Amino acid sequence: MPEIKILQDGRVTIPKYIRDTLGLKKGDIAEAKLEDGRIVITPNFSKKKTGKLPPKRAKVSAWNELQRVMNNVHEKNKGVSEAEVSADIQHAVAELRQEEYEKKASRCS
Repeated sequence: MPEIKILQDGRVTIPKYIRDTLGLKKGDIAEAKLEDGRIVITPNFSKKKTGKLPPKRAKVSAWNELQRVMNNVHEKNKGVSEAEVSADIQHAVAELRQEEYEKKASRCS
């Protein structure tokens, strides 16, 4: 894990490989929060002027959301069998797909 230095006024530089992976550019918006003693910085692609995510960012955003849901499922199911956790994850994925389908359908109407 690369180290980052905190600069004047609390500024930090996000490592290039992370910016490149997420397709982050100068002026993009991100949200910062404190979570379990860690700083979590999350790109907020919905704040773009066009209102439409570029394909690469949409894919990254979808994966980030899926990971968030899966982490919630894992936390809620500590001590539960692997089969039950797997079923919950499949259910969460189905819910996300349904939400995406409904979003697309509402844009078309």
